Amino acid sequence: MKNKKTNAWTIVLLISVAILFVMGLVSNALEIGERLRGAHVFLEIAFYILIAVVVLGGIVYPILGVFLAPIFSLEKLHNADGSARQKWCKRLVKNLLENVELTAEEQEQVRGFLKLEDETDDKLIEFFDRKITPELNKEIYDTAKKIFIITAVSQNSVYDMLGMAAANFSLIKRITEICGFRPTNAQVFKLYIRVFSITLLAGNLEEMNIEELIPMATEGALGKALGIVAASATQGAINALTTLRMASIAKNYLLNADVSQTRKELRRKSYAEAFNILKDILKQGMEEKVKQPVKNLFGFRKTEAKGTE
Repeated sequence: MKNKKTNAWTIVLLISVAILFVMGLVSNALEIGERLRGAHVFLEIAFYILIAVVVLGGIVYPILGVFLAPIFSLEKLHNADGSARQKWCKRLVKNLLENVELTAEEQEQVRGFLKLEDETDDKLIEFFDRKITPELNKEIYDTAKKIFIITAVSQNSVYDMLGMAAANFSLIKRITEICGFRPTNAQVFKLYIRVFSITLLAGNLEEMNIEELIPMATEGALGKALGIVAASATQGAINALTTLRMASIAKNYLLNADVSQTRKELRRKSYAEAFNILKDILKQGMEEKVKQPVKNLFGFRKTEAKGTE
């Protein structure tokens, strides 16, 4: 009975936050639409069409895609016994074969795990985590960088809200697609509430070392490359960090098989992981976007010059 009440309140909270998000979005969109109407009515219509496409493609479609995925997590392998445990192991093997690029040898290895009886779950968890985690980390890294750039450069609340919402909802969908399954309904609702909160409040300041973020965001390579001021850079960094925390929590929901870890430990782990990734984004962004292409260009010319000699 208690769980039902909790789920009901979670749904009510999600709907309430969603309504606030929609109201804020509509209010800002109408304001911009009125300004565009002054230039030409077709600009206003085109703007509203663009907003509708972004909302449907970047928010509605990812949400539906997540809820269509099967509910599962690696933790279930440790909690299940007998036929239930075998069922989850078979599902995980099927997911690996369908969603991960494996060599013929690796495919045989995965199928062989089902014959190991007591060691099946441990072998599968280790293999799955090793193959899936790098793909998830890449998606999370790329999304956080996009959000940093969007919210640091953009000075318009509509663009910020749409960009962050679409990026975060799409990221949850990509995590679900890569893993082949999704968290429970309650966990998904919590993730969506976090996304709406991030979008509306433009960052969760809890437990964040803002004094450390400011010089990182403005003096870091990516911040200098974009030429952004302290306030915008810090806002972008905060938004990127909250996205990284949300993504880390989603990943832990699915891949964390250590049932001994408490929620507090997982929360601290997600924060530490998110902060380290953000540091890497701010420091290495220039290397990826500017320095390396220049090095490649001059390296090519140098090699070409030696060849002509």
